[in-house]
Amino acid sequence: MIIHQDKDRLKTLLPTISDFLQSHLHLTLHPKKIYLPHYSKGIRFLGVFIKPHRIYIGNRTKGNFYAAIQKQNYIVKQKKPDAAALSHFLSSINSYLGILKHYKTYDLRKRMLFKNLSAWWCNYIYLSGGIAKFVLKRKSTKR
Repeated sequence: MIIHQDKDRLKTLLPTISDFLQSHLHLTLHPKKIYLPHYSKGIRFLGVFIKPHRIYIGNRTKGNFYAAIQKQNYIVKQKKPDAAALSHFLSSINSYLGILKHYKTYDLRKRMLFKNLSAWWCNYIYLSGGIAKFVLKRKSTKR
């Protein structure tokens, strides 16, 4: 992806890029797959939506995070989680929290967890570092 404010500048780069790809990598650009939108519309890249002065988390990533929370809630409703289930919970949810903390998503993380995560998990884990990571409790409490 090449992003520039001037669409004409991008059009002048196309022959140079095409020549480089052909001579060094033996690749060709598909003529119908060259898309030159205005830079202010932003682009999707690696699970985020990049605009000129802000990076948003992608809707797909938010949806997957919600689905992971629902899956963990289903597990805890079926039975008391064992060590493997707790380990899986920590790795899954902390993975999403690790991705999300790189963007301005504090309110999103807070809303998703407090609104959707089952309260039963509070017997086994607690939040650490400003809604950035779940940590396993040493001794579970009964409520």
